[in-house]
Amino acid sequence: MATSIRLMGLQLKNPVIVAAGPWARDGASLQRCIDAGAGAVITETVTMEANANIYPRLYYDKNRLFNTKLYSNLHLEEWEEEIRSVDRKDAKLIVSIWGSSASELAYLAAKVERMGADAIEISISAPIGTRNQSINNHPVQIYEYIKAAVDAVRIPVMVKLSYEAAISPDILTSIAETGARAVSAIDALKGISGVDIEEQRAQMPAYGGYTGTNIRPAALATTASLKQQTSFEICSVGGISTYHHVLEFLMLGAQAVQIASVIHLHGYEVISTIISDLTAWLLSHGHRDVSAISGVALSTLQPFEDIKPIPMHARLTRDCGEPCEICHQSCIYGAVDRDERGLIRISPDRCTGCGLCIDRCPLNLIRLVWD
Repeated sequence: MATSIRLMGLQLKNPVIVAAGPWARDGASLQRCIDAGAGAVITETVTMEANANIYPRLYYDKNRLFNTKLYSNLHLEEWEEEIRSVDRKDAKLIVSIWGSSASELAYLAAKVERMGADAIEISISAPIGTRNQSINNHPVQIYEYIKAAVDAVRIPVMVKLSYEAAISPDILTSIAETGARAVSAIDALKGISGVDIEEQRAQMPAYGGYTGTNIRPAALATTASLKQQTSFEICSVGGISTYHHVLEFLMLGAQAVQIASVIHLHGYEVISTIISDLTAWLLSHGHRDVSAISGVALSTLQPFEDIKPIPMHARLTRDCGEPCEICHQSCIYGAVDRDERGLIRISPDRCTGCGLCIDRCPLNLIRLVWD
């Protein structure tokens, strides 16, 4: 059985790519990603000059991860040495770049191609920092930037999108016209971890990139929308931490996925775990390769306006006298109460079939039935 896929004309041994970030900050960390089995690894974003770290730069709370790390703290010349030190084995190396002008971006693209990059990723909409914010929502400037890089190299170019850019028809059209082969989506969201209400101050000194499993629903929706509405190859990113998540994105039409924050939280070993679990699932379901599941879930999505309302209501599958009260608390329609024996009762006359009690029931005892 083969887990290999093609992305931008590149043959990858599996669809799991390590995203740009501090886990891919130098030759040694790139090597750890490759040794763990990643199909490809993307470097931390390379710029013309080194960018100083700030301290602290990571904030974590209950699976919510925020960072104030934007670009690499290595000089361009240092990156040449770091890349040369990597034993790529059978993995591909993608270099993430960003420049302050179209000409600078073109120079960087040509430079990293000479360094041996197999492909380039350009982030047009990082959620933090003020550099080049003026182009983030301007299709003409985006076109000029990406086109300059595409024209400067012979290797494929992928464009990393914010959620906002990924749902903008004008921006997507501009990128398509540049000749970029693929898009990756979504970049981190802009976020603040919270406010200390006693000290009356934000818990972070600046906006940060908000990542982790909580942003996966937005990333899933973006993947499906891009697949349905564009011809781009798609590399999905956002909240992926298990093989199950990888399968979700592949079934919505992604060619590959990028993992990021999960490496921060669980170490490089998680790369191997996700890949081996993905392979085991495909084998156990009789799939000889990834293409068997590509985009299979897309047909189950339909425009909201086309959904025909069919009256349904909730019903218990057996008697329940549990004291949890979750279904009662969830029902703003007053359809859930208890009978004289203390058992949960659902009134079909009041139930509107919203489905909330079904998803919240800890014992999975409620189903929807036709009226």
